[in-house]
Amino acid sequence: MKALIKHGPGADNVQLVEMEEPQCKDNEIKIKVHAAGICGTDLHIIKDEYPCKFPVVMGHEYSGTVIDTGAKVDRFRVGDRVVSLTAVVTCGKCRYCREGLLMLCGERKSIGSGVNGAFAQYLTVPADLAFSIPDNISLEEAVLCEPLACIVRCVIERGSVKAGDHVLVSGPGTIGLLTLQVAKASGGNVVVVGTSKDQARLALAKELGARETVAIDTDGAEKRIWELTENQGFDVAFECSGVAASADQCLRLLKKTGLYVQVGLFGKKIEFDFDLALMKEIRITNGFASEPTSWERALKLLENGQLNVKPLISTKLPLKEWKRAFAMVENKEAFKVLLDPSC
Repeated sequence: MKALIKHGPGADNVQLVEMEEPQCKDNEIKIKVHAAGICGTDLHIIKDEYPCKFPVVMGHEYSGTVIDTGAKVDRFRVGDRVVSLTAVVTCGKCRYCREGLLMLCGERKSIGSGVNGAFAQYLTVPADLAFSIPDNISLEEAVLCEPLACIVRCVIERGSVKAGDHVLVSGPGTIGLLTLQVAKASGGNVVVVGTSKDQARLALAKELGARETVAIDTDGAEKRIWELTENQGFDVAFECSGVAASADQCLRLLKKTGLYVQVGLFGKKIEFDFDLALMKEIRITNGFASEPTSWERALKLLENGQLNVKPLISTKLPLKEWKRAFAMVENKEAFKVLLDPSC
């Protein structure tokens, strides 16, 4: 089968290769990958800014169809459409595993970084970590279940948005626009900020339900943002861009006792004004990927039509065009770019 592998350190150590198809263990299902999305984490892996175990097939956002099941699997049948958690290897014994916090297990290995992932024609995952795709959701839309589950983790499970809250979303990329929609579904009045280079993304944010959008680097932008909160500041701020200046901006625009939620991955150490956070009594939280409950909630939001992920899918390219696809994401020429491993 075709697979995109990170062989070792360095951005030049990524290659499309032919390799043997994986085979099911007793508790696993084998999935034919329909499409896999390029995530910011994938960019960090290529640049050695996120840990991975070499060599490894990259990719963790995907949807597909079951083509084989292990001897002990009774939850799925051949032909079922599925997605899955990323944390497919855990010890099952530590306090975090017992509490259902699989991403925090010290022995965790996730698809696409610790074990072979979805930038391939086929992959296998434990059946008890897979989820059926609702009938009214397309396989392309289902690829966004993984980033959506991460947002559910940050907005609903680790963060908190109450009806009527003034909510700031900083960064109008795929993650920011998913955060916008989950926060709005929770009752928030959401303002999305970006830069003057993000006009198309900010326009889509408005279409997806943002109360207002602001290019922060334009004249009078910050004054206008304060006015949108009646000069009180935001109740909740979600930093979604993984940029230090954005983190600083979120902190400044929060009201006293507001909630700061780190969603984006920086990929490096940054400066953060903890003295200001202390003097404003800012509460700070974050979310590391997703847990089983996050997926259940994400799939229900999609099934109920409370979110619209279709506009976030920019294009679908053959796996052999992975370099072009990654460049589109890196250069912000697209929202979510899907790779098709079948060609």
